[in-house]
Amino acid sequence: MSQREIRKNPFTDEWIIYSEARQARPDRKKDSCPLCSGSPEVPEFTEPIRIPNKFPALEIGKEPKKISSGEFQIKMSNYGRCDIVVYTNEHNFKFIDLSDEEIFQIFQTWISATKEFNLDKNIKYILPFENYGEDVGATLIHPHGQIYGFPVIPNLVEKEFDSIKQFKEKNNSCMVCNYIEEEKEKEERIIFHDINLVALVPYFARHAFDVFVYPNRHVNFLHQCTRSEMNSFVSTIKQTITSLNSIFEKEISYSLSLHQSPLNTQGSNMFHLYFKLHTPQRNIKSLKLLGAVETSTMTYINGMLPEIAANKIREKMS
Repeated sequence: MSQREIRKNPFTDEWIIYSEARQARPDRKKDSCPLCSGSPEVPEFTEPIRIPNKFPALEIGKEPKKISSGEFQIKMSNYGRCDIVVYTNEHNFKFIDLSDEEIFQIFQTWISATKEFNLDKNIKYILPFENYGEDVGATLIHPHGQIYGFPVIPNLVEKEFDSIKQFKEKNNSCMVCNYIEEEKEKEERIIFHDINLVALVPYFARHAFDVFVYPNRHVNFLHQCTRSEMNSFVSTIKQTITSLNSIFEKEISYSLSLHQSPLNTQGSNMFHLYFKLHTPQRNIKSLKLLGAVETSTMTYINGMLPEIAANKIREKMS
């Protein structure tokens, strides 16, 4: 097997990324930080900075052409981008400690990357995200996030995108816009809304405290949002994380991701942007760990109805 490649599961049409470079990541010393300003890995900076990941799952190489070595053995060369976004030169800060203006600057970094990645016709999807805390695999304390550029539309996103396209063809309207309106009518799963957005625990939440944040307006990419919309995203995301910390009486681990339209893909204007905030925490003491049912069938078992979770978060929102 080559050091990096992408293989297809012929039974599910899923793509799996293989990268032996990920195994080479060193254990970080507690008395040094590679992401601090002026370290050997990061130049001096005062605003969010984007740098290449030293141990990428994907990197620019040969064009990602599909190769078949048998009826059931389909692969493509590893291709894509993996960048790190260092949020601040303050080592002990967290995302929720940053000012609204500092988070807006992070958004601008995501926007710049989206426009840049879109120029590469081999990149089909970009995912800016942050993993915070050991329970979601974060290994560095210094506040940072990552940006992945994929040569294919990721499996779950492709299923979502197909549903949205089929709904548009059948109903001549946006599936997400219609879903948001239905949630607004019922209100029971909404944790916050204003003129710009709605934040909710979706009817179909896989985990107890999954939160989706949708703009009320149909937009495909973050750079299409107004400053007012971005301000609402910033304040709502910070407030939601703070509320979850309050519910669990500790600092939770979480993953925050920005879901935008596929790149260089026909029909991408049908996609409706949203943020997803996920924590594996299911109660004060326990995490939601995936068991055989989830890992073998991808059928999730959620121990809490979304309406109850939404009410718990709503009570802490101020």
